[in-house]
Amino acid sequence: MVRANWPEIAPTLLSFIDQSPAIFLLNPFGQTLFTYDDLAPLYSRTAPTELCLLISHKQLESRINPSLSTPAGAASLTTLLRTDRWKALLNRGEEKEQTIEGIIDLFIDSMQRHFLSVQRIELPVQVRPAVVETAPYTLIFATRRQDSLASMNDALCLYRRRLYEQSSRGGLLEEWFVTQQQERLAQQLQQLYSRGLQQGRSQRVRRWPDLRQKLLLTHFGQFTLHEYNQVIRKLLLNGEVRCDWRQRPALAGNAENAEKAESRIPGNDDTLLWK
Repeated sequence: MVRANWPEIAPTLLSFIDQSPAIFLLNPFGQTLFTYDDLAPLYSRTAPTELCLLISHKQLESRINPSLSTPAGAASLTTLLRTDRWKALLNRGEEKEQTIEGIIDLFIDSMQRHFLSVQRIELPVQVRPAVVETAPYTLIFATRRQDSLASMNDALCLYRRRLYEQSSRGGLLEEWFVTQQQERLAQQLQQLYSRGLQQGRSQRVRRWPDLRQKLLLTHFGQFTLHEYNQVIRKLLLNGEVRCDWRQRPALAGNAENAEKAESRIPGNDDTLLWK
């Protein structure tokens, strides 16, 4: 971990790590307001690159207002966001939080074409027993790799569930909160099953990894990869979809083979055939 001013150290650091995989955690609206040129080398980096941009809403507000008081500052923001639509946000006279949300959305839009996925992540925190609120921060996660996207999805999902579980621990209604959480998850998984079935049938998606990716992007951070795989297993067992396996499963001559056959997950070489 390097603690330094990114605009100053970036050329030296990027030259030193060359084509090594790297994760960058930066604050583009901190003490130094980043420019587009500060982030462009990360957008265009060909080596495996995971970008985490942590934005404090209060810092964003305090950095944006002074910068817009000068033509140069306004031009820098337009260059960073690749658009001047931020001016419309200010002209509408919306609440400060709405303006901040709008600027973050424009910032994310400016990154989309450089990455496989750019995800906006809200950060829940426990403020008191049984009460969880969203902190005034936004984490932007950008990656070009599907495995990294899946890992962040699982980490975020498990963090949120663990936080809600811990928030009710030790309280008078702990069992009630746990039961409510379990019932809510069961309902959400049933809804995920229905969405997977509907989307698979309507779009005739032939590869499970493709359908799983579509569902994951729609529900980022809500379900783990294992739970998505449970959905396709259930769809197969219920006969809603059939799989043309490239490599035929072993004949279910014993309990072990039968269990393996039921637990198989279709891959890129296997074809889904919807009813």
